[in-house]
Amino acid sequence: MSDPINNINVSYTGVVAAIVVLVILYKNCLLEMTSKNGVPLPPGPPARWFWSNALPTVRQVIAYAFTDFVRKYGPVVSFRQGSQVIIVIGNRPFHQAAMDIMEKEGASLVDRPRSIAAGEMLSGGMRILMARSGDRFRRLRKALATHLQPKAVQAYQEIQRENAGNFILDLLNDPKNHQHHADRFAGSIILRVAYGKSTPTAYTDPEIVCIQNVLDHFQIAMRPGAYLVDRVPLLRYLPGYGKQLYEWHREELQLFRQQLGRVKSEVEQSEAGPSFTKSLLENIEEHRLSTDEMSYLAGTLFGAGSDTASCA
Repeated sequence: MSDPINNINVSYTGVVAAIVVLVILYKNCLLEMTSKNGVPLPPGPPARWFWSNALPTVRQVIAYAFTDFVRKYGPVVSFRQGSQVIIVIGNRPFHQAAMDIMEKEGASLVDRPRSIAAGEMLSGGMRILMARSGDRFRRLRKALATHLQPKAVQAYQEIQRENAGNFILDLLNDPKNHQHHADRFAGSIILRVAYGKSTPTAYTDPEIVCIQNVLDHFQIAMRPGAYLVDRVPLLRYLPGYGKQLYEWHREELQLFRQQLGRVKSEVEQSEAGPSFTKSLLENIEEHRLSTDEMSYLAGTLFGAGSDTASCA
């Protein structure tokens, strides 16, 4: 027979425990409204549960979601993804102020927030856009800087002029497919710069199709809140978790390795034209990059050039 007094004590203990949990959650909510130094954060969408995504839907274009936030909450918006606070600056004066701070405090801001889904699982830690401050980042940046300095642009003028003429002819002959022509224009230039490819390029070429898939996958993984592992890092060690990310990593690494291998073969046969990848292969000891690091560095240049130029 049960003891009524013990039952009362158990019930009382349960109520007290529930109250304590609610108090802790309430305090956490209050803490989320301020930064670590006590300064109130900019306005933004209401806080959600730890595993919930502050953004409306993973399928929505991220720029549209941020634009909606700015329209609703003001030019500077903050929201949380797990323990991270994300600040969105959507107004030109504030944007310029942020740029000034980053230029003056470059040494303090050189590092990036850890990105497990996009930076580690998808990119294997080798994508310079996501690389954390350290030896690898310095080696990648040094190798890349030689081809991104303003004085290096002059070497690309003839390539741009030639492809710009082809782009105009494509538009005149087939104006309905203008976006495809822009993709071909961007892909052709960056393939020449990154890998020295001089043969004509079409928007249906395997390299162009594959790099577009790579960019799509990267944008999905980069979206704040898209993967719970960025808030619960231990999930990456859970068997089966992130299978899609690892598959995408293998696909893009294979693409980048193939391009590097083609240039290496051309160099060995003295048939390679000037390119970023050729320069990497000729200065391996100076840059101290592994084969996969070189593959990813050239591949990142390929992807970034294809995306930004065609969008512009």
